[in-house]
Amino acid sequence: MDYPQALAGLHGLQVFGMRPGLERIGELLRRLGCPEREIGRYIHIAGTNGKGSTAAMLDAMLRAAGLRCGLFTSPHIHDHRERYRVDGELIKEAEFAALFARVAAAIRGMELAGRESPTEFEAATAIALLHFAESGVQTAVMETGLGGRQDSTNIIAADIAVLTDIGYDHMQVLGPALAGIAAEKAGIVKPGSSVFSAAQAPEAMAEIEAACERQGARLQVLGREIRLDEPILSLAGSSFSLHTTRRDYDCLFLPLLGRHQAQNAALAVAAAEQAGLAPAAIRQGLRQTVWPGRLELISREPAILLDGAHNQPGMAALAQALKDYWPGKRVLLLLGMLADKQREQAMAEILPLTQGLILTPPANSRSGDWQQMAAYARGYGRDALCVEDNLQAAETAL
Repeated sequence: MDYPQALAGLHGLQVFGMRPGLERIGELLRRLGCPEREIGRYIHIAGTNGKGSTAAMLDAMLRAAGLRCGLFTSPHIHDHRERYRVDGELIKEAEFAALFARVAAAIRGMELAGRESPTEFEAATAIALLHFAESGVQTAVMETGLGGRQDSTNIIAADIAVLTDIGYDHMQVLGPALAGIAAEKAGIVKPGSSVFSAAQAPEAMAEIEAACERQGARLQVLGREIRLDEPILSLAGSSFSLHTTRRDYDCLFLPLLGRHQAQNAALAVAAAEQAGLAPAAIRQGLRQTVWPGRLELISREPAILLDGAHNQPGMAALAQALKDYWPGKRVLLLLGMLADKQREQAMAEILPLTQGLILTPPANSRSGDWQQMAAYARGYGRDALCVEDNLQAAETAL
């Protein structure tokens, strides 16, 4: 089996959809020899936005400390292999193919035994854990795919959990209430673990505190035990001072744009301290963090900004960044969003700052009636041009 065949085989599991629960991933890993037990430490990250950025910061800090680190994130931007990294390196195509062949064989065994077939994400989780275990990873940073309690990554026993801010997303699976969404995400909290959170809504924080109390976990909260000074923003990144329960940090530098990234960094630093990292490694790792597609400025003349905002909190952070970095500038928005997102609420955050709007559908079966977004734009007195071909839409925007 070569890499294209393996990737096609993995994507073929999409037919089983998204089915929360740990029974299938537990059985799959058992048939693969329980690779999750061979990794010394896990840092588990859940939340609505900022999970990937926080994971990337932690990965960079752990590597700066000389630890062999695994990083599992989703989704990818260019290459599916971005989801599985060891010491910053993408999994090799041949390694992916070999690991998927083993996972596929285990799945066939489950089906022959009359068990439910694992989903695509469950198979991807198994590939990541196999890759990390066989690569001698000391610490693995794992980002949840959806929710937390019933997410396949929750099969791990993480002694450090990070819960970024929590908002409305994936309500068709997690439910319509913020408290319920927070409860699902707080399901990653393990007995006796250390938990770091930036949740702001009182109902979300109440669920996190309740989960920590039930599990005997130690909770630290941004704005309470973790205090972040106002960041100094520039197009090179942000500088900020941070105060944790262990020490004070002056003039930390992060080469990612957006004041929200300083908040993600505050959680990452506190979690890194709990993992035993020294201040020098924390500073160096933050400075070396790279995470594309998040307020990524790919051109300055003209200014072209790429951002993955896909829900209301993400779009609010993007709108704030436009005010911070380009106040008063004319903004042309090229936008595509899936139909199962709160598109109208998300667009309401950014449309007041937008002079022109070009809409194009994501290359995904969930893009739905993407032209409906033009009606939302007109409600704000904005003209919207619908261009179905993504490349043509980008060329039109330029």
